[in-house]
Amino acid sequence: MYREPSPVKWIVGGVVGFLVVLVVLMSGTTVDEQEIGVVTKFGKVDGTLEAGFHFINPLTTNVTKMSLEVEALPLDELSYSKDAQIVGTQVVVNYRLVRSDAVQVFTDVRKEYESRYVLPESRDAVKAIISNYTAQELIDNRSGIPLEVKTRLSEELADKGVEIVNVAIENFDFDDDYERAVANKQVQEQEALTQVNITRQEEEKKKQQILIAEAQSERTRLEAQALASQNGTAVIEKIYAEAQLEASKRWNGQLPTHMYGSAPIPLIDIKQ
Repeated sequence: MYREPSPVKWIVGGVVGFLVVLVVLMSGTTVDEQEIGVVTKFGKVDGTLEAGFHFINPLTTNVTKMSLEVEALPLDELSYSKDAQIVGTQVVVNYRLVRSDAVQVFTDVRKEYESRYVLPESRDAVKAIISNYTAQELIDNRSGIPLEVKTRLSEELADKGVEIVNVAIENFDFDDDYERAVANKQVQEQEALTQVNITRQEEEKKKQQILIAEAQSERTRLEAQALASQNGTAVIEKIYAEAQLEASKRWNGQLPTHMYGSAPIPLIDIKQ
């Protein structure tokens, strides 16, 4: 004879089923690609788990997942430049946990490596580098400052399991009085540059005028020389013609019977 299960059995069955599911869920853990799982048994580190699904004993074992992705730490640090100017440096430090050092980092500081390692060392590095430059040098060498901060940070964190990926300086904020002085200096420099350009233009204009005057003077000289040359030829031709005319007037039509070396030869125009 069939009897329906009593409500108590249904309840007991449900509880047992729930406990089974709960145990299964607690016995498994998933580690993502950009994570590493640090395994502890009874509070003591007992290896690591790579990416994937893993079964564990929830009664004795715990897995702490530590990120291996690049993390960004923004800072707004006040410090003094070499010339005693107050400098507010807005900087972003990008870092990540070194996979092979995850166990040691977890043992030393658990998951607090940013607040224990990266943050204080970043502040010290920024202050140290900024203090090596004057305010103007910071502006002029802005592209090189991040590399110096990164180099210093990398050296300080090399044995702490943290890799510095890069450092970016987003802004330098100076004292208001200094910024006004810089702005006034830039205006003065621009005005001076404008005046220099005007002076150069005037000098170039004078050079052009001198060249034009010299060219005109040379042209006048050459024209005068050519005119003098033409007039001289005309004078010689006139004298020569007058001499021929005078000789023809005096000649009797007879050639001399005796010639000696220095005797003059009658001027006769053979063209006539």
